Amino acid sequence: MSESQETQHEGEILKSNVGNLADVRVGMDVTSIDGEKLGTVKEIKDNTFLLNRPLARDLWVPLAAVMTTQQYNSNFRRGMNVAEDVVLNVSEAHVDNQGWAHA
Repeated sequence: MSESQETQHEGEILKSNVGNLADVRVGMDVTSIDGEKLGTVKEIKDNTFLLNRPLARDLWVPLAAVMTTQQYNSNFRRGMNVAEDVVLNVSEAHVDNQGWAHA
């Protein structure tokens, strides 16, 4: 890989694989890209959801910040798999530096 190709990938933001807010539901846990629990989804409005943070001010998180949703109940006898966690594309240390509106 050439130096110019390496530079292009440095600091690249990961793209979301969640197409719409239908994948995000009230009550889901929200975690950072580094696996830290940030809080839960409190409300959904337009292209944002309200992140309920227990020890900090709540934030309106844009859909573009959702990297993926994760599911853990993969038992086929119980029916369809349902996503349980929303994973953001930022680390816990950088959540407050995103410029997202406070509730």
